[in-house]
Amino acid sequence: MNKTAIGIIAALAVAAVLSVAGLSLASAQSEYSSAPSGTAQDVRQARDALATAVQLHDLAGVRKAADQLVPALAAVHTELDRGALRPETANYLSTAERQNAELRAQLTVPAPRGGILDSVTGLVNSLLDTVKGLLNGLLGGGGSSSTTTTTSTSSAG
Repeated sequence: MNKTAIGIIAALAVAAVLSVAGLSLASAQSEYSSAPSGTAQDVRQARDALATAVQLHDLAGVRKAADQLVPALAAVHTELDRGALRPETANYLSTAERQNAELRAQLTVPAPRGGILDSVTGLVNSLLDTVKGLLNGLLGGGGSSSTTTTTSTSSAG
């Protein structure tokens, strides 16, 4: 065989080996990250819905988003229990569950004079920050969202 044919065959062999190695690495990474990706998407959607509802001062939307967060956080528990997530994620998860339960409880009490949303703004913002940290844990640093919350607390004397 001539040198050109041998070079082409060698190049094709190297490309095939690298391609197979790349696919193996990609499939291993997708196996690790595919399990929580749907879960992370559900958490992100609930977080974004909560942030939007707060910005719009939509009490019904806040309630609905807090309710949506319950099954999304439960799904994170499932992923954590089967070992698909890093243990550090558990801290954000437990804090988010506690804050969401507190928010949902606060949304059932009669509204103070300033309005129920004004009374829970700090809690909502803490929950949004915690869920952002949870998303960072789920996605390996990619949990930031384009939705930011900048609500101000107003108090009616």
